[in-house]
Amino acid sequence: MTRRTIRIVAGSAAGVVLAAAAVAASFAPWPTVSATGPGTPAAPQIEVTPAAGQTVLACDGPLLALGRDAADASKLASAADMAVTSGAAAGDGPVQEADIGLPDVGTATSVTQDPVDGAPVSVAAATSASLEEADLRGFAASSCRPGSPESWIAGSAVETGTTDVLVIANPSDVTATVQLSVYGVDGRTTPAGGEIAVPAHEQRAVPVASIAGGEETPVIRVIAEGAPVRTSLQSSTMRTLDPYGVDLQPGVLPAREAVVPHVHVTQRAAQAGEDPTQVRVLGTSGESGSVDIDVVEEDSGESVFSTTAELTADVPVSVGFDGLEAGNYAVRLSGDVPFVSAVRQAASDDYAWFAPGEPLEGSALVAAPASPIGSVALSFAALGDEGASVEITPIGGGDTQTVELAPGRADTISVPAEATYTVNVVSGSVSGLASVGVDGSIGGFPIDPDPALPEPVTIVP
Repeated sequence: MTRRTIRIVAGSAAGVVLAAAAVAASFAPWPTVSATGPGTPAAPQIEVTPAAGQTVLACDGPLLALGRDAADASKLASAADMAVTSGAAAGDGPVQEADIGLPDVGTATSVTQDPVDGAPVSVAAATSASLEEADLRGFAASSCRPGSPESWIAGSAVETGTTDVLVIANPSDVTATVQLSVYGVDGRTTPAGGEIAVPAHEQRAVPVASIAGGEETPVIRVIAEGAPVRTSLQSSTMRTLDPYGVDLQPGVLPAREAVVPHVHVTQRAAQAGEDPTQVRVLGTSGESGSVDIDVVEEDSGESVFSTTAELTADVPVSVGFDGLEAGNYAVRLSGDVPFVSAVRQAASDDYAWFAPGEPLEGSALVAAPASPIGSVALSFAALGDEGASVEITPIGGGDTQTVELAPGRADTISVPAEATYTVNVVSGSVSGLASVGVDGSIGGFPIDPDPALPEPVTIVP
C-alpha cells in the first residue's frame, strides 16, 4: 500500500491544557509522613486493598435535540432514549434504574452492582440509539462508567451546522461542583458560567458554543469537587438541511501512550474523500513537546501513515489522513509529554470520535449494545514491545474466541449485540474498543478495566 499525504493543521483546533504547576505537582513524588518524620525513605509502608463496595455506573441518556422549539431556540429536548445492555459476572445481575435526571428533559440510567459474599463482582453496561429524523440521523453508542474527578473531551466543534452538548452526570448522593476550562489558539480560558453545581442524581447539559466563544474546535477539561462526575459529549451535524451524523464521546485522561485499536474506513467513505480520518492531539503539561503518530493496517501490520506532531504549549494539533483507503486500521500515538487525543472517522451520513482506552490486563467485562446490524466489533491492540493473547467469552455461556496479537498488531472479532462478554487478557497488555462501523451507522467506545475492583491503598504509619 502506498503512503499518502499527511495534512497537519495547528492552531485551528482548540484545546484544554492542564496548568504547568498542577501537572508538575501530579508527577512529583508526594511527601510521606511517618513516625520518623516526613519524607523518610526508610519509613515502613503497607499496601492494603479496601473491602469491595457497591459499583455504580452512570449511562448516557437521553439523546438531546437543540432548537426544536421555535419559541426558544436554546431549549433542549429529548430526541431518543438509550437502550441499555448490562451484565455481571456473578449474582443476580446488576440493578438498572432511571434515576439521573436532566430537569425538564429526561433521565439517564444508573447500573448498580453489589459485592457477593464480600467479593467484588465484575460488571459492565453500555447504551446505544439509532435515529432517522429531520434534525438527527445516525448511530450512537457509549459505555456506562463510574464518575471521575477529572476528564477531558478531546474532539469537539463549534462551527456552522454542528451542535455539541457537554453532558455532566452526577450518580452519587452528594452535590458535585464542576469547573470547566477551555483551551484554544490563545491558551486556557475559564468561561463565564464555567463553574456548575450538579446536584446528586442529576445531569447538567452545556452547549459547547455557550462556553467556547469563537473557538472552532475546542477541547474541554472538566474538574469535579465534592463528588466524581461522568462526562460525555453529544455531537450532531447538519449539512445544509440534511442531518449528518450523531455521536457520543467519552471523557479521557492524559497519557504518554495511546492507541485506538480499530478505525474502519468504508468503501463509500474512502471514495468520497471529503471527510477524511483525523486525529486531534493536545499536550496537557503546559510545555512544548511532540507526539509520534502511526496508522497501521490491521490485516498486514503495515504502517500506512507516520508523522510527528510538534506541539506548542497549550495549542492542540489536528492531523488529517487524506486518501486513506478502505480497510481497518489501528492508530498509535506516543509522546514525550502527556497528551489527550481522539480519532474522528466518517461513514457516509454518520461519524464518530473514537477515544483511546486505558490499558487492559487481567479480566474485565464488556457489554455489546444494541446495534443496527445485530453485531458489534470487539477490537484489541497489543501495547508495549510484547504480544498479547485475549480470550472473549459470553457470560451467559457459549464458545470462547481467542485473539492472538504479535507485538504492535491489532485484530477484531465480531460478537452478537445485546450481550455481555468476559475479556480475559491471558498475556501482555492491550487496548480495547467496542464499535459498529458501516455506512450510515458508526460509533463505539473504549473497553474499560473492571470498575468493580478496589484499588490498593498504601498506608504509611
